[in-house]
Amino acid sequence: MKLTCSCFVFVSLLITAFTSCTQSAPKDGSYSFEIYSTNDIHGRYFDSLYVAGDDGVFTHKFSLASVSSVVNESRQKVGSNNVIFLDMGDHIQGDNAPFYYSFVDTTSQHVFSRIANYMKYDAIVVGNHDIEVGHSVYDRIVTELDMPYLAANAIDNDTNMPYFEPYTIVNKQGVKIAVIGLTNPNIPSWLAPELWSGMNFQSIVPTLEHWIEYVKENEKPHFIIAAIHSGLGNEDEDDIENVGRYVAKHVDGVDLVLASHDHRVAAERYNNNGKDVWLLEGGSRASNLSKATLNFNIRDGLAQDISINAQTIDMTGVTPDSVYLSQLRDAFVEVKKFTNTEVGILLNDIDSRDAYFGPSAYVDMIHSLQLKASGADISFAAPLSFDKHIASGKLNYQNLMDIYPFENQLNVIGLSGKEIKDYLEYSYAYWLNPNPQNNGHLLNVNDGQGERFKLKSPHFNFDSAAGIIYEVDITKPVSQRINIISLVNGAIFDLNKIYTVALTSYRASGGGDLLTKGSGIAREDLQSRIVARLADIREIMYNQIQLDGVLKADKLNHWKFVPEDLSKKLSEADYNMLFR
Repeated sequence: MKLTCSCFVFVSLLITAFTSCTQSAPKDGSYSFEIYSTNDIHGRYFDSLYVAGDDGVFTHKFSLASVSSVVNESRQKVGSNNVIFLDMGDHIQGDNAPFYYSFVDTTSQHVFSRIANYMKYDAIVVGNHDIEVGHSVYDRIVTELDMPYLAANAIDNDTNMPYFEPYTIVNKQGVKIAVIGLTNPNIPSWLAPELWSGMNFQSIVPTLEHWIEYVKENEKPHFIIAAIHSGLGNEDEDDIENVGRYVAKHVDGVDLVLASHDHRVAAERYNNNGKDVWLLEGGSRASNLSKATLNFNIRDGLAQDISINAQTIDMTGVTPDSVYLSQLRDAFVEVKKFTNTEVGILLNDIDSRDAYFGPSAYVDMIHSLQLKASGADISFAAPLSFDKHIASGKLNYQNLMDIYPFENQLNVIGLSGKEIKDYLEYSYAYWLNPNPQNNGHLLNVNDGQGERFKLKSPHFNFDSAAGIIYEVDITKPVSQRINIISLVNGAIFDLNKIYTVALTSYRASGGGDLLTKGSGIAREDLQSRIVARLADIREIMYNQIQLDGVLKADKLNHWKFVPEDLSKKLSEADYNMLFR
């Protein structure tokens, strides 16, 4: 890390030498700060929906408009010089508002930049979904933000310096609070290389340790915040994707850890070499707001007697900031107009609930689109929306977002028959209970609350296949469940033959480990397997509807669970558990 960052350190030293002359030291006395953090907003900017939900409701329970109310109230109560406001990433993907200003209106100021500047964030961390939108979007946002965009571990290949800013010093009343921001280093496992071209991503812990040492030596901060786009993980495991608890417990020099990424709600305190370190995370989509209250004394320029109290604030029922909504009304109206634009006719209902219990019209529609657009032999696809029902009739762009909520491109790769079988074995191991007959569940369920935790593995990793006829025997041991009978045209399926397979760019990059741990392909070999890169899958869907005028979701029935009687019985129980 010292070699990697040496050029940046030199530049930073020059900046530090200049700015340190202009910043006065804090006076001796008592200080108190309120630190707020949002994470995984995923485009939940407005309290109003662009179209009514399935329940007829036109409003969200919470949004950034509600967060703005809380933060503004705090600033009025304790003073702006005593409030610090941060975001932990994944803010420009997941809703039609960021989509519209990322890919439709690309000349106006991005709506997220407007929001961040209005709300006066002190710093914002880059999330993996913020890289997913591509260089043209996040490079543009960097120029529009009034605050630094942080990712110390996203390294520019040409300069060996951080591509984004690695840290910022928030100076309040002479008190220097260092915010070191890091994105998720597992980005290359999820995103196509062109989305993060010119960069590489280094591990969080060694990068953080380097910058803690650097800011201590060169900035002399009174307090250090690790602002990471990483999940909670295990307190004793330095995991590449989820490392929050490990950082809080083991990384020396950290005073507060702000996590994100896994959409959990947490306010946890850890003993880090005799010092209490809080770890906070606030769910997703502005459902909770992380808050840490920092109290300490300054004596001879040094912070002493530091104490922190931390919590997460449930945002349900908080009145949205009316000025915020007024300031952004024009953007909301533009997005609503776009969202309600009719794109075609849906000939039959689509329900994503069916996708967990066998072939479904929802997933098979995706399969059909992928096969037609790519000309591939086989398609892999998963249910990306956990629980969506779309009635037949007029389709608008919100319906397309509900059907396909991610900005995934369609890729085609070459796989052997054996690699295809192993891929499916790995997928259904995510999907199915390891012992359905004894456990009474078809699905691999747990007792967690909320859609993300009712299933032990994310539903977007439940890939099925089309183009082959196969059975999944739920009574067989893991890795011995898949029986591929033939290709859909009746031809023999050959384990040694190479077939073309249509799948998402997320999968082709190793997302979900189905190709790496499932098919056994080394991660560094994945890109050499790609034989075609096509358009965004939602765009393919839109274009097909424009050609046909209609969208029909037909069930292909290329596979089934067996024994059928047992599968049906277990499915009914799990359906009620998930959706009743």
